[in-house]
Amino acid sequence: MRADLETRGHFVSVLPNDRAALGRIKADAIQMVVVNDLMAPHQGEETCRTLRSRGVDLPILLLLPQGVKASPNVQADVVLVKPFTIRKVVNRIKKLLAEPRAHILQVSDVQLNCRTRLVQRGEESPRKLTPKQAKLLETLMRHPGEMLTRRFLMKQVWQTDYMGDTRTLDVHVRWVRERIEPNPGAPIYLTTKRRVGYRFAAPDATSSGDEAERD
Repeated sequence: MRADLETRGHFVSVLPNDRAALGRIKADAIQMVVVNDLMAPHQGEETCRTLRSRGVDLPILLLLPQGVKASPNVQADVVLVKPFTIRKVVNRIKKLLAEPRAHILQVSDVQLNCRTRLVQRGEESPRKLTPKQAKLLETLMRHPGEMLTRRFLMKQVWQTDYMGDTRTLDVHVRWVRERIEPNPGAPIYLTTKRRVGYRFAAPDATSSGDEAERD
């Protein structure tokens, strides 16, 4: 497919394995990845998982041979199963390149991939969050700089208005801090306002004056 894609204006790098792909992605301005599993069934999904676990958030198109089904938790954005035409591949590539990456949240040097539940601070290795940890961090990062009340967080993450025991919230905040803070005991990103709630902001913004509050 390389020649077909290049005649349509794409620059294509063909690489033999995920290790080589990771090196090229870090070195060049790669926009997306096509994982060709047509000749080696069942290796493509492992390649997708490896790329995601190493923090690659580029759109991934996985090509599978006829009769092979992708697993429910496949780490590709789009899966095409033979038979398909080069035109269909090109159309999928165009669509993926045009889609906004709305599931990527960035506040300061902390980045969260809501789809893969990987969080990364600066150049450190990505770390996996549980579904509830990811939802909690996502809620906080979608309201950067705002003081979110405990009631609001319980409603958004656990879908409950019950405030009799919010220890679950406090425990999850501690777990999230362990994954993003340089020193979880002295947090600079995810801070607390006693008896009110929590706020996520860039370290240089945590000491700002007036705080917006969402209840």
